[in-house]
Amino acid sequence: MRHIGTIDWLYRWNAPSLALDKEMDNADEAVLYGSDESLESTAMVALLNELGVQFEYRRVDRDPAAMREWEQLDGERVPLLRMGKYAIVHGLDRVKVQQLFGWVGC
Repeated sequence: MRHIGTIDWLYRWNAPSLALDKEMDNADEAVLYGSDESLESTAMVALLNELGVQFEYRRVDRDPAAMREWEQLDGERVPLLRMGKYAIVHGLDRVKVQQLFGWVGC
């Protein structure tokens, strides 16, 4: 009996598109949207620093461009963590952030 590797079989007929690589530009970029009045934003900054995550902090209460980006993503709650274009954490969710960066099992 011959074993067929599922991934090898899939990619033999459906090679990954180069367009996916283009979409994933800045996939490692972490951006945290927060405000000076939010204690959760301060706690999220401390958590990311504790985990050793490099991120850009954008204050929605001081920067109109950051406010527009935040509104397009969610616009309801700070902090909001965006990792690349796909992984988003709403509010201070320690477990979800730790899972995102591989510190806690599923």
